[in-house]
Amino acid sequence: MHSHILAFVFFFQSLVSCQQHQEDVLPVSADLGFQSSKTQDQWMEHAIPMAKDIIFQSLDGGQTWQDVSAGLPEGLYVSCVFAADGEVILGTGKGLYRSSTISPVPVWEKDFFVNEEISGITQGTNGRYYCSYENGVFQEIANAGIWISRFNNLEDKTIRTVLETGDGALFLGTNSGIYKSADGGVNWKKVYSGGMVLNLVASGDVLIGGGMQGVLRSTDGGEHWDNVLNDNIFAKRTGLLQNRFVTILGTEDPSVINPEGITSRLRFSADGGKTWQRMEQTLLPLQGMYDMDEDLSQARDLYDIIQVGEYLFCSFDTGIFRSSDQGKTWELVLPSTDKRVLSSMTVSGKVIYAIAGGGC
Repeated sequence: MHSHILAFVFFFQSLVSCQQHQEDVLPVSADLGFQSSKTQDQWMEHAIPMAKDIIFQSLDGGQTWQDVSAGLPEGLYVSCVFAADGEVILGTGKGLYRSSTISPVPVWEKDFFVNEEISGITQGTNGRYYCSYENGVFQEIANAGIWISRFNNLEDKTIRTVLETGDGALFLGTNSGIYKSADGGVNWKKVYSGGMVLNLVASGDVLIGGGMQGVLRSTDGGEHWDNVLNDNIFAKRTGLLQNRFVTILGTEDPSVINPEGITSRLRFSADGGKTWQRMEQTLLPLQGMYDMDEDLSQARDLYDIIQVGEYLFCSFDTGIFRSSDQGKTWELVLPSTDKRVLSSMTVSGKVIYAIAGGGC
């Protein structure tokens, strides 16, 4: 009896998956079932609006960019982009979309069993994690598109980020602080209660967190956290730039905007998060470069910074800029438009991806 039920379940899942695939990807050569004076390509163009201005890709080190949104639902909201192990994954308001990075033109496929709004994607030792705000955390098994719900015993479901350190400890950044588990998520204790934490990153024995109270630092395995950078504005993005910690401090409060009118400030630390220096003056085109470049002179908000080989890339509200000399000079390689602001970037090998909107 049990074997018959199990066989039926597998048959039903296969049938649903097949139907979903047929609905999501209709071949151009499909028989539409009626006669039309239009060519099939013309009909498809009018019947299924082509998505655009969602994700962009560069195959040549950021020199040129292509809109590779085709195949995604039109107007899809993308909150974050993640690339690893030959895949690029989009966290969206309607679940996960993924494509191989091997193909020069992405072919997007939706994870059928993931429909929650995704707020973050991170890599763990035994699989990727994705956060769905107020819905908890899910972990992918063996990068095979099979996701299981995790950490359901945690009362705080406002999870923003997941960090798994080399010693196997797990950390969750939430709206209320930071939780730690030393036994794979069976038991949790709150190690920081100072408010929202958006990002967690580790380098060696140093843990860095960013959130409403600025930048936090721990050197004892996450048991205690010190505030090492607080300019009365929150750390909206924190990460690593090669061997240095980097953070973007952001605000919308006019009373704390610096004299240049910039709503974001970039800081880096070369000593494991002990001290932090301004990065705009030497690496970012936010001061002396104003008189030299009209596009840069209008930039006021900074969203992301990554390094790809010898190049630095920064995404501003006016577009993505590239520098080959550690920020002494910059060139605009992908401008923003009235319909899109390029907020987040990621890299897979030599391929760079940038998404419009979002910014988790």
